[in-house]
Amino acid sequence: MHFAETLERLVELQKTDSGLDDLERMKKGFAQEMTTLDTNVTALKTQVQAGKKALEDLQKLRKTCEIEVGTHDSKISKYLGQQNEVKSNEQFTALKNEIEKSKEEKAKAEERILEILFQEDEQKKKNQEVAKELEQAEKKAAEAKRELQQKITDCEKAVQDKKAERAKQVSEIPVEFAEGYQSLRDHGKKIAVAEVREDQTCGGCNMNVPPQVLNEIRKNIAIQRCNCGRYLHVKG
Repeated sequence: MHFAETLERLVELQKTDSGLDDLERMKKGFAQEMTTLDTNVTALKTQVQAGKKALEDLQKLRKTCEIEVGTHDSKISKYLGQQNEVKSNEQFTALKNEIEKSKEEKAKAEERILEILFQEDEQKKKNQEVAKELEQAEKKAAEAKRELQQKITDCEKAVQDKKAERAKQVSEIPVEFAEGYQSLRDHGKKIAVAEVREDQTCGGCNMNVPPQVLNEIRKNIAIQRCNCGRYLHVKG
């Protein structure tokens, strides 16, 4: 096989590999989008649970205050009953003070209950809003994930087609050059066949290409490699 033809096939193989790299990046991007969708839904679910917990805590606190009100009512009733039994003004006054004190504490507890009820209403509204947001997010996520999964499936099919095309291309390249090309790819050099730019530098490493090497490439005397190891080619 003529050197020029081998070099041309290496360039075509690199185009195929670049296409495969692009497809893999696309698949990875689609998968990341799906993960992001799941993360957002999970965050909203966490908010929903936190909202429920906050409401439960408020309800428990209100229940404690209601018990406190009942306790003060019992004290007031008890002290009122005892007033009819006392035999001195000092005892009467002491009970009266206890009654007033219990009424004040009861009033504070009732005021606190009203505050908690207001907070509960606000928390319920917030919970409803977050629950609605979650429902919408889950619906949108499900639709988006179906579309993303289809894109991933399409990418996977395209990858298989590209791999079949690649296998055919590799079989048509002399083993020595096919293995050399693959070795460069395996060592992280995605550009294994570099174009010599107009300023006579390697398109892979930017090093100058000696005139003699460039002349041999143009005359198809041999397939040349840059000092960086890449195969070199010239457009046109």
